[in-house]
Amino acid sequence: MALLGLTVDEETARRVTAGLPVVDVARVPGAAQAEPGRPVRLLEGRGRVVACGVTDPENEVVRVWARGEVRAFDAAFFKSRVKAAWELRTSLGLPEKDAAYRVFHGDGDGLSGITADAYGPFVVLYAYSKGLLPAGRQVAQALLEVGGFQGVVVKLRARGGAKPGQVKQDVVGVEPPESMTVKELGIPLEVHPLAGLNVGLFTDMREHRRNIARFVTGKRVLNTFAYTGAISVAAARAGASAVTSVDLSSGVLKWAAENFRLSGLAPDHPRYKFETSDVARFMERAVEAGETYDVVVMDPPTVSAARAHSWSMKKDYPELIANAARLMPADKGGVLWVSANAHGGAGVMKHIEKGMELSKRDAVILEVGGLPPDHPTPVAYPESRYLEVVYLRVLPEA
Repeated sequence: MALLGLTVDEETARRVTAGLPVVDVARVPGAAQAEPGRPVRLLEGRGRVVACGVTDPENEVVRVWARGEVRAFDAAFFKSRVKAAWELRTSLGLPEKDAAYRVFHGDGDGLSGITADAYGPFVVLYAYSKGLLPAGRQVAQALLEVGGFQGVVVKLRARGGAKPGQVKQDVVGVEPPESMTVKELGIPLEVHPLAGLNVGLFTDMREHRRNIARFVTGKRVLNTFAYTGAISVAAARAGASAVTSVDLSSGVLKWAAENFRLSGLAPDHPRYKFETSDVARFMERAVEAGETYDVVVMDPPTVSAARAHSWSMKKDYPELIANAARLMPADKGGVLWVSANAHGGAGVMKHIEKGMELSKRDAVILEVGGLPPDHPTPVAYPESRYLEVVYLRVLPEA
């Protein structure tokens, strides 16, 4: 398809030239009326080609895929992008048998709106709107050729998510099994490549799961919003004296128990508990009962409307952080891990400041972290560094 020429103002041209990977559709006259995924040239006032990309009206942006002129977004173009991404992952030592890592990361790898995670010989690729699906399939084919993967599951991760069982997906190459075991830093974990949007393991938390060993040896750990228990397994393997995993879904906690078994840890051992509960209510009851934990991990979703238990980070996180601090022993204090997807919302420190004020406990920051190196992001677009993780030392009460 021929590239459609669209003229942008001087400020937009300057920012795109500096490396901005997305432009608000309102700043590109005519983009909102173009069909989704339409290849476009962005032109400055005198007709010079500033950049080339595609329209994504579903997300109200134009995605910039190349600065300067591109004749076509063809197989050779996508293969060049994948090859560069693969070289970075290879330099990081990530492509190993059965390893889990992000093999392609949208904005930072030059194809905004497309990400892909490797799980051993298979890949799960996400296109963030319907208009990006054709490009997603091209990237999938390039991954097979460049990375030697067996198959790629292409999933539509549309704005607003998808209902269970209604995820649009297809497979390029060999279809993966329903369930398979991969390794993250040598730890075996179960993933389900064909299930829903989330397959059981988020690659962006890898380095934080590695680092948790410094804080949990010999400690009582509470992992809230535990999902499939990858953090719980890392804590147990690092010698935590007790690990309690809390999640609203009994299904993912059964999955978490299986991940314990894969590491040779008996999930029915008294040291380990799996609690199906709304996290806020569980913590309220724990505070009322006078329970204490040495380490509390909180990695919640931004929003959730699961069953009757709604959750909003903006509204609910400060009180949750306050209760986590109240669960720390008064005479010793403890470590609090707080994370947030800060894209489009308040940074995690805003939630922490409000939460610690509510708790009436003092704390100091031990460490601040974010995305690992297989999730590169453009300097010109700091908003794409969405993950924030803060480790706090909650001090003993005066």
